Order: sequence, then C-alpha cells, then structure tokens
Amino acid sequence: MLMMHNKVGFSLLEMAIVLLVVGILMAAGLGALNVQISQRRWNETQQMLRAANEALIGFALSNNRLPCPADPSLANTAANAGKEARNGAGANAYRCSLVFGDLPWQDLGLPELDAWGGRLQYQVTTSTTGGAGSSYANDLAGRDDAGTPNCGSSAMKPCFTLATLGKIAVYSASRRDGQAVSAIKRIDDAAAVVFSGGPNGVGSSADELENRDAIADGSTPRFVQDAPDAEFDDLLTWLPTTILYYRLVSAERLP
Repeated sequence: MLMMHNKVGFSLLEMAIVLLVVGILMAAGLGALNVQISQRRWNETQQMLRAANEALIGFALSNNRLPCPADPSLANTAANAGKEARNGAGANAYRCSLVFGDLPWQDLGLPELDAWGGRLQYQVTTSTTGGAGSSYANDLAGRDDAGTPNCGSSAMKPCFTLATLGKIAVYSASRRDGQAVSAIKRIDDAAAVVFSGGPNGVGSSADELENRDAIADGSTPRFVQDAPDAEFDDLLTWLPTTILYYRLVSAERLP
C-alpha cells in the first residue's frame, strides 16, 4: 500500500520569495533610518550655528569686540587650536592675522566640530593692517596696540562706533551647473558669518567654493546661502551689525 507524505517546510522558491520580501522591508527601514539620521545632523548643526551667533554676541559684550578667526591649519592638539589668530608682534600685534578661518571654538566655549565632523568656519569684519595710532573705527575685531580692547578713553567702550558697518555680503545661490542664475542679496553689511560645510565638507560646486574662498565682490567678502540640493549643502548664518549694536547698546557699551 502506497503511503502519502505531506510536504514539510519551504521550497527553495518560497524561501527566495521570503528573503526578497525581508530584504525589501529592511532596505525601506534602513532608508527611513538614514533620513532620520541625516535630519538629526542638520538640526544639530543648525542649533550649533545659532549657538555660535549668541556666543559671538556674548564675546562682544565681554571684550568690546568680536573675536578673530582661528587658524584652520592647526590640529586640535596644537596649543592655539580654536583660539583667535593675532599677529602677536610689532605695531600690528593686536590685529587679526586672518579675516577668514575657523570659528574660535576654544575662546567661545563651543564644540569644535559640527554634526558631520567638520569645523565651523568664520569671517569677521576686521582689518589686518594699521599700526600704532591708526584708526580702528572700522574694525569690529580690533584691539589697540597697547593690548586693551578699547580705542577710546573708556575701558568699557568698543573701538568701533554706531556708524561702523559690517562689510560682509550674503547672497542666495549664484550658480548651478556652472550657469549663472538670479542671485538675491540677503544682506550686504553683516558683522560676521559662520558656516558649516555640511555633509560633503569641502564641496566642489561653484557656490560652495565661493564660501570656501570668501570671494570678494569689490571690497566686500561674499557668501552664499541657499536651500540644500545635489550641488549645495552648506549651512550658513550671519550676525547683522544691527543686532550686534542693539545688544551692545542694551548693555550700555555703545554709544
């Protein structure tokens, strides 16, 4: 008598289908996770930029000036990493040695790196020239040659005045795929700019290179801020001169 046996388990085809479905579900889950991680990093870096703006104002309230940029060539183990870069000798000892570099995170009490592991970069309205007795009235980061943070008779007053204007311009996107597009000037007298290189760090698009080079439009350093896309992923904020002065006037440091 023939005995009939029921099939037990999965066939190879059924197993392949199961594995395919599991793979699709895992891929979808990983994709959603990557989106969440990416968004979290964007949010964290945006918060860092806002904190940097507040720290710059706090520094100005404490020191009657904005800080100089830090030297971007220094490793974080170097003694002066994350600290203001000043000339340090001669008639211009207290001038900034850089107008564009890293945000001086040590002096500001901020983290060194953004959420993608890159340093925040920084440009300030300042001057790297001029000796003893020269005017610092247009220098938002200057100190006089005696090393004091004021240029007048009062130790509680900044070098600059309410008539001093920032010299940094910020535009919307200026180029895409090598083609010129309409650019909107967002501000042309910012006191300082802070930005992150975003996920790709030092990018290669025209607008990202413009931020790296701080390309000048005449005598005005020019930066680009725009929504992220396949070519551009920098995050940028700026400190308006009006906000800086409002905070200094409120603290009775100006006029």
